Amino acid sequence: MDKKCAGTTKDILDSFAIYLSHKGRSENTIKTYCGVIESFSNWLEGNGKSISNLTNHDIQLYIDFLEVEKRSVSTINKIYNTINTYVKSIDLAEMTDNVKRSKKKIDYVAPEYLKEEEVAVLLKQAKADTSLRNVAIVYTLLYTGVRVSELCKFNKEDCKLNYKSQTGQLIVRNEVQGNERIIPLTKENVHKLHDYLSTRNDDCEALFLSNYQKRIAARTVQHMLKEEYGVYPHKLRHTFCYDLVRKGVDLSVVAHLSGHSDVNVTRQYWLALQNGTI
Repeated sequence: MDKKCAGTTKDILDSFAIYLSHKGRSENTIKTYCGVIESFSNWLEGNGKSISNLTNHDIQLYIDFLEVEKRSVSTINKIYNTINTYVKSIDLAEMTDNVKRSKKKIDYVAPEYLKEEEVAVLLKQAKADTSLRNVAIVYTLLYTGVRVSELCKFNKEDCKLNYKSQTGQLIVRNEVQGNERIIPLTKENVHKLHDYLSTRNDDCEALFLSNYQKRIAARTVQHMLKEEYGVYPHKLRHTFCYDLVRKGVDLSVVAHLSGHSDVNVTRQYWLALQNGTI
């Protein structure tokens, strides 16, 4: 069975990126997935084949090649899963049904997260930070698990705070899918957001502003966290997910709160816990 796709490899990758975006995948995930498919396409071309005329046999040969190259089991599984997502995007999910992989035990690699003592250090750094905006960002990423791209899109109206009762929630809107999810805020998070917003006397709708009084950009947040706290946003997101899984929160609830469109993505945290890697 084969599937012919019109257009260049770039056209195919662009279509795949749009498909992933509609599924609610983050910008970083889309970039990673497209990179995997681009590498697969380059390998096909180097072997006289083309991703625009893909076959089940081509996929099997590539998996075999990766095993010969002694790629780790976890890496091969990630590549296989990405290819599987790609063939679903072209309405040929069955193309990977008979692809055989190594019989070795699957190596579940736990996403990086902050251990309890590292969280304590992070919060100590936040306590010493004079930028109320930076502190609010750290607490929001750590205690809501939102993606940095989502954080940058927040408007002030998406942040519902009741300082008197010390409760609140964030509304994460997905414009592509036309839905939203609501994440409850911790008491500490309510305090930090309230302290930051109390300093705002502008009319800008964005929740977080750059030093130039414009909506903050993802790269600005990433740079700030790396330079001031020595951490990356995804680590804070993974820490949030791990914490919920450790507490026994149902995976479907964790998936909803974290915005995972597929509960199997959330399951990796549970698997890591079961395998003693966290």
